Amino acid sequence: MSPQRHEQVARRRRAGLANHRQADERAPRVRSRRWRVAAVFVTLGALACGVLGGLVAYAALTLPDITAIGKTTGTIKILDVHNQLIAEVGLNAQTRTTVTLDKVSPYMQDAILAAEDRNFYNEGALDVPRIGKALLVDVVLRRPLEGASTITQQLAKQAFFGEQAEKSALRKLREALLAKEIDDTETKAQILEKYLNITYFGENAYGIENASTRYFGKHASDLTIAESALLAGLVQAPSAYDPYKNPDAAFDRMHYVLGGLVAMGKLTQAKADAVDPEASNATVAKANRVALQTDLSHGQTNLSGIAPHFAQYVQDQLRDEFADNPSELQGNLTVYTTLDLTIQAKATAAVQAGVLKLQRYGANNAALLMLDASTGGILAMVGSADFTNDAIAGQFNVTTAQRRPGSSFKPYVYETGFINGTLKPSSILDDTAQESRNLGGVQDFDNSYMGRITAATSLLNSRNISTEQAMEIAGVSNVLNFAQTLGISSPLAANASTAIGTSAIKMTDHASAYAAFANGGHKVAAHGILKVVDANGTEFPARVNPAALGTVMTPQQAWTMTNILRGYAKHWNLPFKYDTAGKSGTTDNFVDAWYMVYTPDWVVATWAGHTSGTDPAEQPMDGLYGTTEATYIAAPFVNSLSPPTRFTPVTPTPQDCSAGGNELPDGCPTPTPSPTPVATPAPTPIPTPIPTAPPTACPSPAPVISPGPTPTAPPTPCP
Repeated sequence: MSPQRHEQVARRRRAGLANHRQADERAPRVRSRRWRVAAVFVTLGALACGVLGGLVAYAALTLPDITAIGKTTGTIKILDVHNQLIAEVGLNAQTRTTVTLDKVSPYMQDAILAAEDRNFYNEGALDVPRIGKALLVDVVLRRPLEGASTITQQLAKQAFFGEQAEKSALRKLREALLAKEIDDTETKAQILEKYLNITYFGENAYGIENASTRYFGKHASDLTIAESALLAGLVQAPSAYDPYKNPDAAFDRMHYVLGGLVAMGKLTQAKADAVDPEASNATVAKANRVALQTDLSHGQTNLSGIAPHFAQYVQDQLRDEFADNPSELQGNLTVYTTLDLTIQAKATAAVQAGVLKLQRYGANNAALLMLDASTGGILAMVGSADFTNDAIAGQFNVTTAQRRPGSSFKPYVYETGFINGTLKPSSILDDTAQESRNLGGVQDFDNSYMGRITAATSLLNSRNISTEQAMEIAGVSNVLNFAQTLGISSPLAANASTAIGTSAIKMTDHASAYAAFANGGHKVAAHGILKVVDANGTEFPARVNPAALGTVMTPQQAWTMTNILRGYAKHWNLPFKYDTAGKSGTTDNFVDAWYMVYTPDWVVATWAGHTSGTDPAEQPMDGLYGTTEATYIAAPFVNSLSPPTRFTPVTPTPQDCSAGGNELPDGCPTPTPSPTPVATPAPTPIPTPIPTAPPTACPSPAPVISPGPTPTAPPTPCP
């Protein structure tokens, strides 16, 4: 080997040894870095597992009680006094009708699976890959995932969290854990039944039965293939797929559902094409669209039933009833009420027909309330002329609202005086210009004066000046106290104008107060609930059903008022065919027209006015008096009822007959005519059933149907 070659080999050997030494020196450092990286990953993994484990543990510990699913998805059946169904609503106040799975068309059962969960009968509670993806997106990428889940998961979500629940990892974990529990305790059929009854289908239709009625006007058991596919497609996005507002989107989604039914083997392609609005054959598709739109025209927009305001009233009462222990207000409940659906139908018909006839006076709305005079039980409640009409604020319940009663308040004034001895029916009052000036200028509807008249004549003619004088004679505070004793719960202004109805009150209170005149003097309170029974048969007697509330008048005192008001309908030529006692009321600018009427059996309060969805408060009408309203609403309704019990005169005491005069209770000796009798002008004649300017109780200031300021200086009222 040459010296040069030898030197090259030696250099390579020395370099190799150096490299080995460097490698030996680097190896510990590399191994150290690798261990550190591995340790970091292990630590992060442990932390992630710990966080996830802790999240799962927390979710599990804070789960709702699975046995509560029946409670939270339960319904309230509201029955009338004859156990007829008035309404069925969800615990969240949604109108809802629950049906068993055998009452749902098999087409619908298959269609909902094709739309939402095609593997429903072959899977567990969870779609594990989907849950994993949801958690990854929520936890790692920190954004919510919108996506499909099993029907069992959807049921858990709707039953315990609601459709608008916050999208979070914790909520999804709870939903998944609850779904697993539901799947372990319920059969697939039970899960599907609950799901179909709780799901929202749009157009204010909750549950498949209401959806069937809303869209097609039929029961869920009668749904066809096409109808089922359309409804099933709505669930994913009810607003976006609304067939009335966005038919193209609805039909596209329906096409998807039909494809799912074919894929599941539930439908042949030929049968799917025969109803598909997007069938490949354009002529067939067009015909299918026309058929579907015709079918949709049969839908019923009013799912509220015959007594929607009463159903709402009962739900409000239930919340008050169970306010101390709301956990009792769960599950399937049956509420037995005082309402009579036969009478309710007549009341609704009278209100709707009456409003049509009163349109010439500018009225577009009306209300009616009927109570059992002995108990205060609500027999009929019509809160507006049309519950579904937003233009008149139709869902607003006038019977429970604050409205000024006008002259229908006057009986409380006179009865106070009769009871405390400051007035008698024959007492003389001043319907004069001088007395008007003394009272600050109050006037009557006709801007005239009747002179010196008796208290009975003043009430019968619904005079304002003499009534305010009677208020001061009886004592303002005494009148207010008596009205409140009868059941008027609203604040009453302590001034003489309250006598003519310038303070707003509730119709429910007003009718209850009149009931004391009708029943001979004992107090009642309007109520609708008799008892509540849960699914186990446990009965909750209604606390809102008043027990004996005491006596507020003697029978003789109540009869004194009734005997005067029995002449009211005849005096004003009102077409009642039965012997009734009544009083009208009209507020200033013809904002409200009232008529109160009673017999020994019942009290009926009626009202007409003009309301709107944007301003439901003070809407003047065109000369609509309370007596006119009575002609077209109160009288037709009363005349449609069975003959009531006739009034039985109450034997007066010697004191009742001691005053003399021409207006004494029945049973008193016939009075000797006065040598200088006081002339009492006759009422303005009404030659036809449509009075052009029928006198009635004086209108007082415009009432407020919704919260708002009360006028401090009301205009001059009229009768």
